[in-house]
Amino acid sequence: MNLVVEASKLALRLALLVAFAALVSACGGEREDANQALPKSTETVPADQASGPKVTVTADKTHAVQPSDEITVTVTVDGFTLDAEKIEPNVGRYRVYLDDASGEDFLAESAAESVKVTIPDSITDGSHELRVVLHHNDGTPVEPLAQGDVWLIVYRL
Repeated sequence: MNLVVEASKLALRLALLVAFAALVSACGGEREDANQALPKSTETVPADQASGPKVTVTADKTHAVQPSDEITVTVTVDGFTLDAEKIEPNVGRYRVYLDDASGEDFLAESAAESVKVTIPDSITDGSHELRVVLHHNDGTPVEPLAQGDVWLIVYRL
């Protein structure tokens, strides 16, 4: 009977190990040092936005992110000029949002190439999205929507 119980426990551990390996693989692979900077870059451009401005986002830390961490987000744009002063078409700034936040609920706003973003203390463990959305200097989002994102893995050490 003990042999059956031990085999069942071993099977469960093996299944958990396989699931963990799949999660690590989906998150970009294993790192020797989880706190080491891991630039992560994605470009989010739906087909209907192919002719509008494009945004590419990278972050200096994406894994083992902790509440109150300060992350440097770097933004590269194409078809848009980052300038906080001019009021012209395709000129403006960007806002950095966490997950589904929108409107005035942003973590940072800038026209610089990079900005430091402080992760809120209230963040939960798991996957979170830092989303960068281009805005005109009057505060309205660029139409069609121009955004890029980077995914963070938050867990408390």
